[in-house]
Amino acid sequence: MSILTDKVIATVSGDIQRGTLRPGDKVPTEVALMKQLSVSRSVVREAMSRLQAAKIVETRHGIGTFILDANQAETLRLPASDLSDMLDVMAIIEFRIDMEAAAAGLAAGRRTQQHLKLIDAALARFEAELERGSTDVVAHDVEFHIQIARASGNRYFFDVLSQLGRAVSPRTRLGSTEIAELDRVVHLRSVLAEHRQIYRAIVRQDADDARAAMRMHLSNSRERLRRAHAQI
Repeated sequence: MSILTDKVIATVSGDIQRGTLRPGDKVPTEVALMKQLSVSRSVVREAMSRLQAAKIVETRHGIGTFILDANQAETLRLPASDLSDMLDVMAIIEFRIDMEAAAAGLAAGRRTQQHLKLIDAALARFEAELERGSTDVVAHDVEFHIQIARASGNRYFFDVLSQLGRAVSPRTRLGSTEIAELDRVVHLRSVLAEHRQIYRAIVRQDADDARAAMRMHLSNSRERLRRAHAQI
């Protein structure tokens, strides 16, 4: 049930991030979510229970479930003001290094074929954007990391990364002047190659290589940003 529950949570969270669902809006009914996502009632209820525990939604008996104001939620949030300069962004990457390396190691040992499909799909969408000449890959980058966290089998890795979401992507928080020094295409192809190394280690179920590849990837990201910042 865990993967299906995560699917419901990801759908609702994605609608919130895109602005489709706003504070005060009513979440689609159980029946609507069951039909939309092809899941059972128990899966939807478990997902709503977890969203309530995270203070993302509130259920009003006899009325429905509603989106809470993010400012009132007690979840892990990163305001833009906390990620407004390079040093703050690099600090967030440092925070992610050990956490995501551990998640990748667990994912290597616990992943299912369904997990691999979801990780590979995010990887494929990232690559497809680059092939089209687009550098708008933030959503696919974040999704790749979130799907690895899901595959770890530990809901807390998934919950933390889902809550952080796009906030941890440097290119969504830094000003254009700071990232203009990076050759975007070359940079993103390096990121793609590192993602592939992580994915291959998880496919092989090599926990040591998965941890090392993730650690190297995030450490490289930090170093690339440090070099870009030094050139400004």
